[in-house]
Amino acid sequence: MLKRLIRWMLRLIVITVVLVVIVVVSQYLSHRYRPGSVLVLELNGPVVERGTPVRGLLGAAQVPLNVVRQSLETAAKDPRIAGLAIKVIDPDMELAQAQELADAITEFKQHGKFTTAYMETAGESGLGNLPYLVASAADEVSMMPQGEMNLLGVGMREMFARGTLDWLKIRPNFNAIGKYKSAANVFTQKNFTPAQREEDEALVGDMFEQIVSETARRRRLAPDTLRALIDRAPLMAADGLKNRLLDRLEYEDQFEDRVKEYRGQHRDLVDYAGYARPEFTEAFRGLNKIAVIYGIGAITRGQGGFDPLLSPGSSSMGSDDMVHAFNEARDDRSVRAVVFRVDSPGGSVIASELIRRAVELCAHKKPVVVSMSGFGASGGFWISTPAADIFADPGTLTGSIGVLGGKFNVAGAAAALGINTGEVSRGENADIFDAFTDFTPAQARIFHDQILAGTYQYFIGIVAKQRHMTLDQVDELAQGRVWTGVQAASNRLIDRVGGFDAALARAKILAKLDPREPVQIEELPAPPGLLRRILGGGLDGEMGWHPPAALEPLLWMMRESLARHSALGEAYCPLVPVM
Repeated sequence: MLKRLIRWMLRLIVITVVLVVIVVVSQYLSHRYRPGSVLVLELNGPVVERGTPVRGLLGAAQVPLNVVRQSLETAAKDPRIAGLAIKVIDPDMELAQAQELADAITEFKQHGKFTTAYMETAGESGLGNLPYLVASAADEVSMMPQGEMNLLGVGMREMFARGTLDWLKIRPNFNAIGKYKSAANVFTQKNFTPAQREEDEALVGDMFEQIVSETARRRRLAPDTLRALIDRAPLMAADGLKNRLLDRLEYEDQFEDRVKEYRGQHRDLVDYAGYARPEFTEAFRGLNKIAVIYGIGAITRGQGGFDPLLSPGSSSMGSDDMVHAFNEARDDRSVRAVVFRVDSPGGSVIASELIRRAVELCAHKKPVVVSMSGFGASGGFWISTPAADIFADPGTLTGSIGVLGGKFNVAGAAAALGINTGEVSRGENADIFDAFTDFTPAQARIFHDQILAGTYQYFIGIVAKQRHMTLDQVDELAQGRVWTGVQAASNRLIDRVGGFDAALARAKILAKLDPREPVQIEELPAPPGLLRRILGGGLDGEMGWHPPAALEPLLWMMRESLARHSALGEAYCPLVPVM
């Protein structure tokens, strides 16, 4: 019996060694790149915060920022990689994400390597500011001869559905704390309120200036020159070439042929996704570990996942998933620090507080640094408050410290359809959340003074404590107002303007590590298996479908009207700039 067991163990060891050798050899062979090779980064489809470096059925229609960062950082130090070719085809991204991509390309250039970008068009019957902002970070930019230069500026269109609700005989009973907390205006107003217009004007103006200054600097143009071109746009590619927005006109095949023989030397082209695959031996190198926890999408109770109707951006952030992730990072002794990557316009107050508490408990044991992407607003700001430092990109939409809530009275619509209802109840306020009644004056006071006002005071209280400000100082900056990352930094709502890499460097410093030291990144929450994703609806946007930006406020209205407890407080920011 003992001999049989020993033979079985020896066979298992031999099989394991053989498998390890096969994996190591296959990785070596698959990563044998000739000196002078060029990394190819194709930007086509939605830019997402997290993905896997595999070109497959689910991964082909998206651009995962984590994979792009890993690929460019590694390639910048790889002597076999001589340059970077960026194909800007049809990316869908936020201003903050475009800024991070442009910064990553600039950082790559600083290692003495060439960069060249190709665009099919900068917008087609739409705005192309962000794709061009990314392309402008390269040494040179080319475009298909029939492409368009739709550098048209920045817009923000608000939707007001009060007239539709009146037509449907649905009465909105909504209220908000904070004069700028305008998410409910889609239900209650027929046009801008003065505060809403003031906020939107300030946001659009700041984002426009960011785009102009960054693009002009990268293309070595005077900002006034670029503003004049924007006011003349849309332009054709030939005009872009004439006005130094482009360096040459060529088709994609010509671009590829030119890159393959760049500067008179034959170049192999290396796809960024395959290049970024982690090495099998990485876990055995003894590197210090940093956990990166992704909080993406509207905040909901329970588990998050693919949610195209009820969550802007097609994915939601579940409180159960986030609490588990932070508990795991807190209890893992090998994790030296945590970077919390937030891209959320907010959502449920209850879920936000559950996540905030998990972040706070983790921050008591090890450093937590927040890195905000496109959104870190309302509930997205709420969950960020316990961090030691908060970073945001210049174009991040953040703040929106306020709360709103209410319900719809559908009694009129039901009556118009011939539906009659009756009620039997006990308790003075048993029907306070009933969808067939308005708030009574007493209920409206309770809802405003006890639920919304109480939540707002708690919100500004946790901000004041963490940002070392008084309640009056926070209240003045709060009121539901949304700020860009630049504005938030000047108002002390965040600590620094910077992207993910800056936040990671800060986390290393707080963990008493050298900021230049390579670390092992552990991404949390752990992605579910494919079967669970399909059966549970948790594809997290990997199917490549995102709602049009202009429809997101309307989808949010549907989300609220369909929610079981839509009368409870919400910390949400539905602003959708068009760039």
